[in-house]
Amino acid sequence: MKRSVLVVFMLVALLFSLSAAGNKEAVAPAAPAKSVLGLNATGFPIVTQPVSLTVFGARDQNQAEWKNVRMLQEYEKRSNVQMVYQEVPSQGYDEKKSLLFASNDLPDVFVRAQLSKVEIAKYGMESGQLIPLNDLLAKYAPNFMAIMAKYPTIKASITSADGNIYALPELDLSNTGRMGFKQWINKEWLAKLQLKAPTTTDELVTVLRAFRDNDPNGNGLKDEIPLGIREASSIYVLGGAFGLQNQMKDTINIVDGKIHFWLKDDKFKSYLQFLNQLYEEKLLWKDYYKRDLPSWRSNLSNALFGAFYMPYSDVFLKVENQFTGYTPIVGPYGDQLWSDANSGVLAVGAFAISNICKNPEVAMRWVDYFYSEEGSLFFRYGIEGETYKLNEQGNPVFMDSILKDPKGFMTALGQINLVPGGGFPQVITNDTDGVVASALTKEVSAMMVPYLPEKVYLQPSFTQEESEQYVAIVQDMYKYRDEAVTKFILGEWDFNKWDEYRATLDKIGLPKLEKLYQQAFDRL
Repeated sequence: MKRSVLVVFMLVALLFSLSAAGNKEAVAPAAPAKSVLGLNATGFPIVTQPVSLTVFGARDQNQAEWKNVRMLQEYEKRSNVQMVYQEVPSQGYDEKKSLLFASNDLPDVFVRAQLSKVEIAKYGMESGQLIPLNDLLAKYAPNFMAIMAKYPTIKASITSADGNIYALPELDLSNTGRMGFKQWINKEWLAKLQLKAPTTTDELVTVLRAFRDNDPNGNGLKDEIPLGIREASSIYVLGGAFGLQNQMKDTINIVDGKIHFWLKDDKFKSYLQFLNQLYEEKLLWKDYYKRDLPSWRSNLSNALFGAFYMPYSDVFLKVENQFTGYTPIVGPYGDQLWSDANSGVLAVGAFAISNICKNPEVAMRWVDYFYSEEGSLFFRYGIEGETYKLNEQGNPVFMDSILKDPKGFMTALGQINLVPGGGFPQVITNDTDGVVASALTKEVSAMMVPYLPEKVYLQPSFTQEESEQYVAIVQDMYKYRDEAVTKFILGEWDFNKWDEYRATLDKIGLPKLEKLYQQAFDRL
């Protein structure tokens, strides 16, 4: 009997070693042993006896060594869970992460793991090195389960093709996080020219012409830039006024459950003609397509833009008081929508548990705290009275010792928490987004929230076969799309080439790409 057990054990070990060597048909190991260390169902400590977990993740350059981070030290005391950190500098992290999985020398958990959807599928569905979290979430993660119940698109965004969840995300459910770019306009220029913020595309053109022609900055030079779009990839930001959404972070509308790429639509053609008009009339920054970010930042810091789009005001704080926000404009078809919307998922693979972890229940309880309001405040601001205080409005504000640290704010923050660089498994709320978002950014965001799509989806999870087909199409398609869009806007292509452009997209594989997305979306 003992000999039989030994033979079985050796066969399982052999199969597992083959899996680690890269066999895609890997056999998942047996379920981890049950914890017997006094796990508490709620509250602190998480366990009555200390539990140690090894942790692997990417350390941002502004972060202290994780063992010295104030928040993590305090959390170890509260939770009784001792973390043995194996963090790796962000530079070179991807290579070391790949080697770790290839060697099968796994930690108990991955934190700030930077796992892509492709990696989650590979190491979760295929090799079994990351365990499914579904049952653990249901039993030990009431905070995260409550978020998924309130925001069902989050579950859709993190569920793999086999129906399992293998990694937990970083979430931003604040108003500021629900959209990427916010729209800003120079209120001093409006006041000087006795204009109001535009409410339609026609009014936008009128306002931009006034900015161009009437020297609103009063320096006697024609140095005003009416509309300061930053780069070619940002050119789609006003598409919502033409009924063009940005679902799944792509040029996609979802109508009645149907995926539709709108790159060939007449509404998109109309939008490009509108942008071409702005460019021809010198209303759009002439160098937007060159990705000359230093020049763009210089123009912004000198308040030379009449209107522009940015997520936060942290890059123009010195001139922030010259700008304000305004509600999304109504387009020629009656659409009033801000399409640069987010699903709430900032990093899809921020946290995962490996198949060697003997206490996955403890790991799940450890991470779930950061998806609560209390845990969000603790992670992002630290300890009241030591690292932050509440102002008259009841909002958390860092102590001056942090805000005015001679090493710089982000370096000082990295001694308290892992906020610098993002990617930690947490939830950001309207009460805790102020680490980055200024009061004005929060105000601008709030006025735009009513114009966001009702639901916003992240890209669905593909199977391995679908992923291979996806990659084969998008590399050529995106390259051609970006080239064509720029040429239409700059006037290098006349719009009589529109049919040729549409035919080329079909030839590259746009209909097939749409079908791949639909298949993946239908599984949800």
